[in-house]
Amino acid sequence: MRWLLRLHDGLTNASFWGATVAVAYLTLVTAWEVFGRYALQAPSDWAPDTAAVSFAMITFLAAPMLTRNTGHARMTFIAEKASPETALWLNRFVLFLGMAACGLCAWYGIAETARQVTRGVKMIAVTPIPKWVVTGVIAYSLISMALYFLRHLAATFRSPAR
Repeated sequence: MRWLLRLHDGLTNASFWGATVAVAYLTLVTAWEVFGRYALQAPSDWAPDTAAVSFAMITFLAAPMLTRNTGHARMTFIAEKASPETALWLNRFVLFLGMAACGLCAWYGIAETARQVTRGVKMIAVTPIPKWVVTGVIAYSLISMALYFLRHLAATFRSPAR
C-alpha cells in the first residue's frame, strides 16, 4: 500500500514540474508574441491558442500539489469556534465533500475525455489542438485531488489531532 502512496506522490511531483514547464512556456510564448507583433509586425497564429492551453496546464497540473499540502481554500472560522470533537467531525465532513466533489467531476471528465478522443474533437481555434489534451489533464487533476482528500480524511481517523 505504501508504494501506491509513494507512486501517487511521485506522480504529483512530476505533474508539478509539468506545471512549472508550462509557466516557462507561457512566459516565453507571450514574450515572443509581443516581440513578433510589435517589433516584427508579424503576429503568430499559434501563440494565443497554445498560451490558453498552457494556462489550463498550469492550473490543473499544480492543483494536486496544493491539495496534497492542504493549500486548498478552507474556511475554518466555524471549526475554530467549535469544540475539538465537533471541529474534527466538521473537518472530516469537508474532506469527504472535497473527495466526493472531485471524484464526481473526475468521473464526468474521464467520460468526456474518452468521448473527445473517439470523436477527434478539436478546440475551436486557429491552431487545431485536440480538446482531450486539456480535459485529460483536468480529469487527472481531479482524480489526484480526490485521492488526496481521501488520504487526508483517512489520516483524521489514524491521528485525531490532525
